[in-house]
Amino acid sequence: MKNLFTLDIKNYKSDWPYSKRDSARGIIIFSEKKDLPFKEDDKIALVYAKNRGYYKFPGGGIHADENKSEALIREVSEEVGLSVIPDSVREFGVVPRFQKSSQLAETVFDQESFYYFCDVDSNGHGQNLDPYEAEAGFELHVTTIKEALIRNMNFKSNDPFELAMIVRDTSVLHLLLGKKIEPSRAIAEYLLSESVALNPGPWELHSKAVAKAAEKIAKAVTSNGGNMDPDKAYVYGLLHDIGRREGYTYMAHVIDGYEYLNNMGFENAARICITHSFNLQTTEDYIGKVDISETQLKKIQNLLASYEYDDYDRLIQLLDSTCGADGTQNLEARMNDVKSRYGYYPQGKWDKNFELKAYFEKLMGRDLYEAIK
Repeated sequence: MKNLFTLDIKNYKSDWPYSKRDSARGIIIFSEKKDLPFKEDDKIALVYAKNRGYYKFPGGGIHADENKSEALIREVSEEVGLSVIPDSVREFGVVPRFQKSSQLAETVFDQESFYYFCDVDSNGHGQNLDPYEAEAGFELHVTTIKEALIRNMNFKSNDPFELAMIVRDTSVLHLLLGKKIEPSRAIAEYLLSESVALNPGPWELHSKAVAKAAEKIAKAVTSNGGNMDPDKAYVYGLLHDIGRREGYTYMAHVIDGYEYLNNMGFENAARICITHSFNLQTTEDYIGKVDISETQLKKIQNLLASYEYDDYDRLIQLLDSTCGADGTQNLEARMNDVKSRYGYYPQGKWDKNFELKAYFEKLMGRDLYEAIK
């Protein structure tokens, strides 16, 4: 079965043992189409946790005496009271998931979730919920893919285990629409907090400052007749430096952040990890050490050459050069600070930042500093 993406939170230590618990999950779509991409208003049968406020695909753990199809049929029956038609079952893909176990100390939760398209018999029956499922208020909902996505993208939880589960199923919903996977605000905030715990430093406040300013500018652009998503802008700003989780590095943080997010399927957010440092789309004017291998450098260069910068790339480039961890929100002051620390600031990069400032002021119809104060 093809790998869809790998949700590896990396909130565990490399020497911890693994606890394996695979699962089977059903994709029940009521549409004339039988393959991707489906439409936002196509109906889908999902579990709705009414006491928690999220949607999930019906499914769960595979017992030792079951094959995957048997587990799928049993789990769909138990969670939503529907009978899977065995001959309708076909593979979609698998999602490996790794994170700190919520049940076992110093142990990695290791799960492969196998997703299957399937049809169901119209003659349903009652659910058979375990105590956790009953407490969450599991019930069958037939809703649109769009509604499920909106609900889950706005879902918040202080439980990282629950949050990762919802991120996994929300990502699959994105894929059903043929869209790139976008991280929610909640998972972005969690990933930043976990990464800062690994490598505390001023980059946390810088990331949050960029995120808040990006959200404000996106709202201002939209209010002035443009089209930017404030949530995406916030998330991209929050995660642009996520590669610093690996330690105090220079260009390495660019490729480390890209690999971390891209492996989880967050392709657009991973792209920002690359583009935010290169407003002229070249590595030649990078400020700082090139502390990566030739292979990694070539990968960054190839990625930059393949991108056509959009307004999210440009926005985070501008704000990365405008917002300091100390609360600075002045482009020239911030660039002069970098110049004083490194001894230089490439003129082309300097000029491009002012060009970007003028570009977004035109999109907003207002002064940059007024918009982000």
